Amino acid sequence: MAVINKQSRVPYYYQLADSLRQLIKNSSNNGEQVLLPSENELAKTHQISRATVRQALALLEREGLIYKAKGKGTFVAKRRALYELTSLIPTTDEMLRRGWKPGTQVISLNQIDTHSPITEALELEEGDQLYEVCRLRLGNDEPVCLQWSYLPAKMCPGLLQQDLTSSLTHLLDERYGLKFWSAHVVLRARLVTLLEARYLRVPAGSPVIYREQITYLPTGSPIEFLQSVWRSDRYDFTFTSSRSSW
Repeated sequence: MAVINKQSRVPYYYQLADSLRQLIKNSSNNGEQVLLPSENELAKTHQISRATVRQALALLEREGLIYKAKGKGTFVAKRRALYELTSLIPTTDEMLRRGWKPGTQVISLNQIDTHSPITEALELEEGDQLYEVCRLRLGNDEPVCLQWSYLPAKMCPGLLQQDLTSSLTHLLDERYGLKFWSAHVVLRARLVTLLEARYLRVPAGSPVIYREQITYLPTGSPIEFLQSVWRSDRYDFTFTSSRSSW
């Protein structure tokens, strides 16, 4: 661990946080808990106050790099995967690309009447039928997200009789000729519900990322209304933005 430079104008807690970031980066956090040195040990090693150490740890905790377990100490958080929002990639393919073993557990399959806001999102008529497909997505046998897909029944007849434990995107493309082409996405932070917590295997009251997506065909017609809840301790959503004319 790098030694704090007492002659630098950079605050001590920033220097310690940067040193700990490097330690975290080099740690082999492969499912095992990695314990950081205690506040006393860090203060003694760097000859700084415990208040300064706590500032550094609070900064890393805000960044999601560490977490504190009461009576046990401070641990390195599991590395979160980066999900690039600028590319429309099926969840299965996204997991395969990062070397994970994808898995899918079908929770429920229903054919229902369309209702708001799905009617407007998919540009349907009142009385049209929807397929509602609820699935738990797994990465290396660990729950990653819970998804509810709503699709017009008239565009993919017999869908609920198909194998829905693999990529829904590929199934719709290969069997029905429905190619996902573009999407409008909304992200929202909220707390997990009791049902979601049970399936995602997270504590009640945990923060999650809610993702709402309308997916379009190459013709511009909407084909899927997707609601999904992602574990915020496993994924970060990223995108690149640029300045456009005002």
